[in-house]
Amino acid sequence: MFTLVSERMPSCWVAGLGSGTLTLAPPEWRCPGLWEDYFEAELAAVAEYDRRRAEIIAQA
Repeated sequence: MFTLVSERMPSCWVAGLGSGTLTLAPPEWRCPGLWEDYFEAELAAVAEYDRRRAEIIAQA
């Protein structure tokens, strides 16, 4: 399902626990409503996703 490109965890990721689940992601990606806004092509959400995605890829 996923291809491992690096064994290092990106420095911008944080761990979160909620409702019995563990999440690892940049804090901005864990904000309520971000993914709804992203999939509705809200410019601020898309820009935030793109910014963190580029940071993650640069660290791989």
